[in-house]
Amino acid sequence: MATNLRLVWYTDPHSIWCWGCEPAIRRIEYLYSDAVDVEVRMGGLFEDFTPMREYWTRMSGGRWKESVAAFMEAVAGQHRMPMNAAAIAGNSDDFNSTWPACIAVKAAEQQGRDAGWRYLRGLREGFLLGGRPIHRREIQVAIASELGLDAAKFTAALDDGAAERAFREDLSECRTEGVQGFPTFVIQGAHSNVRIEGYQPWEAFEHVLGRVPSPPPTASSALDFLGRYPRSATREVATVFGLGDDEAEMLLDELAVRGGAVRREVGGGLLWDSTLGERAHQLLSAPERAVESSIHRELPQD
Repeated sequence: MATNLRLVWYTDPHSIWCWGCEPAIRRIEYLYSDAVDVEVRMGGLFEDFTPMREYWTRMSGGRWKESVAAFMEAVAGQHRMPMNAAAIAGNSDDFNSTWPACIAVKAAEQQGRDAGWRYLRGLREGFLLGGRPIHRREIQVAIASELGLDAAKFTAALDDGAAERAFREDLSECRTEGVQGFPTFVIQGAHSNVRIEGYQPWEAFEHVLGRVPSPPPTASSALDFLGRYPRSATREVATVFGLGDDEAEMLLDELAVRGGAVRREVGGGLLWDSTLGERAHQLLSAPERAVESSIHRELPQD
């Protein structure tokens, strides 16, 4: 397996294609942790969304929200990560730019890399699963508090310009690297760089990073994974364990029967929480709470 590699992910919290890359990133973090360091940069997908909104309006005869929702559903059908397209479109009237959410991620990063990672994921879950308007400051602060970040430090980083300066450094790096679309990945080795552009399945990364075996598909190993990633989609578990989606769902159903996970239906797909804690509920808007269900299927034991 390749060693001493650095993977830089140029992304945006609003990007639906970047959401589709979360399974590959989780596989890399989980299986290549000793060989690959993953970093993120905020790319600022839309400084001004107005021209895009006007385009959608012209193309749809004024029904731009319906068109955007249909597009999002089509994208979700390709990458198979759950997305609540109707809720996303429903809270978009005052959406003008992805930059505020990018700056919010940099505000979270002022409290450390792990805080920044948790916050980026939290923004994505809130926006793409619950339709929460993460472009609004009050939602950004609320999510920071829900995730256990220091809300006072978070708002200070927004107010004193530290977060915006960090974001503009990311923008400058994007220009230097010629990054124009998201996601873009740059894998840096000792003697060469490899660039991967656009949504890609995890096999595209394995071709560069080298092959490693997937964990055994048992309830205990799934529990270990959920211990590190307390909320995961079926597609993420399938990717990490090298399974099909149906096989991963059966594995997770077994874990739910044993009381190790809770199955939730949201955004046309399934999420799996390792506990029934408040975090799982807070990141979804109230009308879009995931539906908990009991699984009573007889499945083989480890």
